[in-house]
Parts: sequence; C-alpha cells; structure tokens
Amino acid sequence: MSFMALLRPTQIANVPENHFLVVHPLDDVPEEKIDCSTLGPMPMTPSVKYSLFALRGYLVLMMLLVLYHVMDLAGAFGKHAQ
Repeated sequence: MSFMALLRPTQIANVPENHFLVVHPLDDVPEEKIDCSTLGPMPMTPSVKYSLFALRGYLVLMMLLVLYHVMDLAGAFGKHAQ
C-alpha cells in the first residue's frame, strides 16, 4: 500500500444518513462519456430554422463583401478616379 492510497481512499462505507458526502472530481469514479455517433438530428421549431437560415445568409453575404474588398484592394476592378 502506498502513501497516496492512504490519503485518497477509494471506498467509502457507513456514511450516516444525516451527513453529506463530498467527493472531489479527481477522486470520483470516471463517468461514461456520451457517444455522439448514436445521437439523432435535433428537433427544431420553425422560428429556430428561419433564424439559422438568416444567420447563414448573413455570414455568406459578409464573406462575399470581404472577398470583394480584397479583390478591390488588389486592383482586380481597375483604378478608381479620385
């Protein structure tokens, strides 16, 4: 038995009913992780779908404006009169 095993007991027995047991997350039993491959599609209301489509359209528009600005700075559209 090592010294660390004395500091961190792994088994707890006979906890009185009127006491609360606090276990540090590092000393707790590892929990089972969720497997995302078994999850199905998430149900969405129509308002959520419309909001996500609007956000997608906004992001595409902003990317096109940035692309236009970069091409304008590179001189792809010719010289501008000042």
